[in-house]
Amino acid sequence: MKRALYQLVFGGIAGNALSVDLGLLVLRVSTGLLLALLSHSVLRGAHGWGPPPEFVETVAALGFPTPRVWAWAALGSEFAGGLLLVAGLFTRLAALLNLVTTGVAAFAHHERPTGDGLSALAFFVMTGVVVLAGPGRFSLDALSRWLQPARRPPPA
Repeated sequence: MKRALYQLVFGGIAGNALSVDLGLLVLRVSTGLLLALLSHSVLRGAHGWGPPPEFVETVAALGFPTPRVWAWAALGSEFAGGLLLVAGLFTRLAALLNLVTTGVAAFAHHERPTGDGLSALAFFVMTGVVVLAGPGRFSLDALSRWLQPARRPPPA
């Protein structure tokens, strides 16, 4: 069970071709950078540090209880999760949090995901791919697999 959980969190597609791992690297880093930069610009606005009041109002209009807390959670998952995606650390967890956040933005907030919500829909798809494919071999998650102690065979 412990091994399966470790594989789920840190694993990826074993035996990828170099081109696949390079593609995952580009996808993961570009998605993470864009999420972190966009959420940072919202967090650090003219209103000071934190979610702007209009963002909190939007979260409240979606029906979330304690909208300020959920606004912080959404922007925090995009910022911190974006940085984790760039590093390739806890990649699937970071991508999953952003999958949920961008899914709410694309399908609950925006009237048409293909209109004004196109960027949220694009982030939803990109983070979904990372959740499914994993970080690839060029990530800190992959490095942690190298540092893991070797499995001992079960006693006979």
